Amino acid sequence: MESVKSFCDRKLLGYTADQYIIMFIVFTIFLPFYISYIAMGFLVFYLIWKRELMNVIRSTPRGIFAILFSFYSLSISLAHDNFQGTFQSLGMLLIVFFILFYRKHINERLFTFIVDACCLLSIGCFVWGLMEYVKIIDRLGYPFSDLIVENEPQNRINSTMYNANFYAMMIQFLVLMCIYKILHAKTLHRVVFYTTTILCNLFALYLTGCRAGWLSFLVTLPLIFYLNHRKKTCYAMIGMIVAGIVIVLMNPTIFPRYDNILEYFFDRTDIWITALKGIQDNFWIGKGPSTYYLIFNQYGGPLTSHSHCVYLDPLLSFGFLGVIQIVWFAQPVVKEIYRLYKSKINPELCGLILCFILTVLIHGIFDYTIFWIQTGVVFLMVFNAGCMYNENH
Repeated sequence: MESVKSFCDRKLLGYTADQYIIMFIVFTIFLPFYISYIAMGFLVFYLIWKRELMNVIRSTPRGIFAILFSFYSLSISLAHDNFQGTFQSLGMLLIVFFILFYRKHINERLFTFIVDACCLLSIGCFVWGLMEYVKIIDRLGYPFSDLIVENEPQNRINSTMYNANFYAMMIQFLVLMCIYKILHAKTLHRVVFYTTTILCNLFALYLTGCRAGWLSFLVTLPLIFYLNHRKKTCYAMIGMIVAGIVIVLMNPTIFPRYDNILEYFFDRTDIWITALKGIQDNFWIGKGPSTYYLIFNQYGGPLTSHSHCVYLDPLLSFGFLGVIQIVWFAQPVVKEIYRLYKSKINPELCGLILCFILTVLIHGIFDYTIFWIQTGVVFLMVFNAGCMYNENH
C-alpha cells in the first residue's frame, strides 16, 4: 500500500485544477471522438465562467490568428453550403481553444504524465482493437492464425479512432512516444514495458491494414535514435528495416493488403488529379474542410471525403489565403522548436517533435489523417511542447 501511495503522490498529485482538466481531456482522446468535443466544449464554458478566455488567447504568440482562421474556415464553409465543413470548423475552434489553454499550463511534469498516459491508454486501444478483429474474423469465417486483413473499411480495426487510417497514424505517434520514454528510462522494467507497448501497437497497425502507416517508420525510427546520439541503435534499426524490406519483397503476402497496392495507388492519383482541378478553379479562398466531397462529382473523381494528401487538401479546402494564415500562426511555434534544438535542454523532446512532423509529412503523401480530432490534438500537443521552455512561460 505504501508503494501505491508513493506512486500516486509522485504521478497524480500536486497539479493545478487547470492541469487536471488537461489530463482529463487527454484521457477522452482515447475514447470515441465526440466525447473529446464535449469535454473541449465544457472547457470553453469553464474559461468564460472564470473570465480567463481572453487571457488564454493572449498568452500564445499570434494565438488570435488561430481563432480567426477557425472563423475563416467557418465562414467559407457556410458561404458554400458546406455543412460537413461547418461542423468541422466548429470542431477546429474547440481544438484551438484547448491547445491555447494547454500551452499556458504545460510544464515538464505534466508533459511527462501526458506521454505516459498516452502510452498506457494505447494498451486499452490495442485490446479493444483485438476484440474488434475477433468479431470481424468470426463474421467472415477466418481463423485468427491467418491474420487476414480485408480491404473494406468495416473489416479493418479502428479501435476507438473511428477509422482504421486514423488509428494507424495514432499508432505511429504512440510508437514514437514509447521510444521517447525508452530514451529517458533508467530501469530495465520500464524499457521492457515500453518495448512491449511498441510491439502491441505495431501488431495493431498490421490489423488496421493501413499500408502507408509503415512508411514513416523507415525514416523516423532510425532518426529519433540518431538525433539522440544513439548511433549503434540507429544503425541496428536501419539493419532491421532493410531486413524487413527484403523479407517482404521475398514474400509479399505477409504485407497487409499487398494484392491491390497498385490499384489503390492509381485510385489515389485519380483523387489527386481531381483535387488539383478543384484547386485550380478556386485557388485563393477554398470552400472549407471536406471541399473534395463537394467537388468530386463535378470533376468526375472517386467518391471520398478528402483528397488523401496533406500537401493538397489544405490548399483545396482553405485556399492560398488560408494556407498563408496557417503558416503565419505556426511560425512562432517553429521558432520555439528551433530554440529548443539550439539550447539542447531536452534533445529527446526535440527529436520527438521532429519525428512527429516527419510522420505527418510522409504518411500525408497518401492520406490526410492528421485532420482529425484525435490524431490532430496529439500532434499539436507534442508540436507545441517546446513552449514550456520559454523564458516567459
